[in-house]
Amino acid sequence: MSRSYGIVSNSSGPVSVMTLLEELVAREYLERNGFFLKLLYPEIAVQSKKTKAKGGGAHPTYLIQRQTGRSQNEPLGDRFQLFSSDLGGLAMAILVAFGWSTPGLSQQVFQSGARYRSWVRNQVVPSFQSSLQGVGKQENSPSSPAKMVLLPGLPVSEPYRQECIDLLKDSGVEAMFSIRTLLESLVGQIPLSPGIATSTLSEMIRLLKVYELIRPPQMDLFDDDF
Repeated sequence: MSRSYGIVSNSSGPVSVMTLLEELVAREYLERNGFFLKLLYPEIAVQSKKTKAKGGGAHPTYLIQRQTGRSQNEPLGDRFQLFSSDLGGLAMAILVAFGWSTPGLSQQVFQSGARYRSWVRNQVVPSFQSSLQGVGKQENSPSSPAKMVLLPGLPVSEPYRQECIDLLKDSGVEAMFSIRTLLESLVGQIPLSPGIATSTLSEMIRLLKVYELIRPPQMDLFDDDF
């Protein structure tokens, strides 16, 4: 499978909005759960850094499709933030990715519920809507793919967590993945035994587990504030 990565470019040079490692995490996670991942926009032109900083520019956008070829999604119900146990009924989705290199995001913003909510409103919502433009023209699919985002996470405390979810839902987002959730799942799935790794990423996680630099799934991979 060819590997294209979510790099946004403009006349001033490349500007990453999703690191190569973040895409590898997403790809490894989804492929282990029975999905193909296809980048819909190999190159995304952004008019200027000023426009991009205000939000509204297209972000790396992927088609997720179950490897079995099943094309009809089951209703998600009340589920919004998805975990591995929620993937059984998912057949096809459009995923817009927002990594740690997305403009306006920092650890300080991520740890502040109010500032993270503002980042979702000002950067994620308009960029998500821009990214979906033209997707229907590119993909001739018999089904209606679910519209999803990949985010670093959601605020821990209320009301900020629910307010972020409401902002996303109002913009047309039907569900989301968290980068933290993907990492935690991979740490739990990848065994310690040598020779079983399926990629460079899985081998790196295996070595970190061998040397006890990361703990088993019941561990806190990050601090509680994340």
